[in-house]
Formats: sequence, C-alpha cells, structure tokens
Amino acid sequence: MANQYNVFIAVDFFNADILFVANSSGELSRKVIKAIENHELESDGAVRLYRTSYQSIKAIKNLMERYHLPFHEAARPKGRTYESQTINAVG
Repeated sequence: MANQYNVFIAVDFFNADILFVANSSGELSRKVIKAIENHELESDGAVRLYRTSYQSIKAIKNLMERYHLPFHEAARPKGRTYESQTINAVG
C-alpha cells in the first residue's frame, strides 16, 4: 500500500499551483531548496508538500487544465462532505 503513494508534489503556499513533482522526497526537497536559493518562489519560499499516487496526480492535473481550477479545488475529494462525514451522492 505504501508503494502506491510514490509521487511527491510541492504546491504554492496558497494551494493554487503545482510547483514541482518528484519521485522521492529527497528529489522534491532538492528542487524546492534550489528554487529558494535562486529566489524563484513567492511567499519567501513557503510551499505545501504532498504525497500521492500517479493516478491521483494525473487526474488532478487533468482537472486543473480542463476546468482552470486551482490545485485545492481539483484535489478535493468528491462524494464526501468532510464537515459532517456523510456521503454526498451528488459529489
């Protein structure tokens, strides 16, 4: 099960854009550190780090491109309202 989640991503501080994608946490860290050193990141280099599966990142990128959604909207799980933990059939 742990091998299923083998894509590491860095997203901007506002959870809107995917900045980097890597196959390991070390690779992702190197990319982020290099960008910080080169002053290429906004928000003083603050990023959010996630780990997901190839299928999920592919679906998220597809939704972001097709519907011009920010990352946090495209990555939001469908079919569940997390405030009440009930299933939403419309989702």
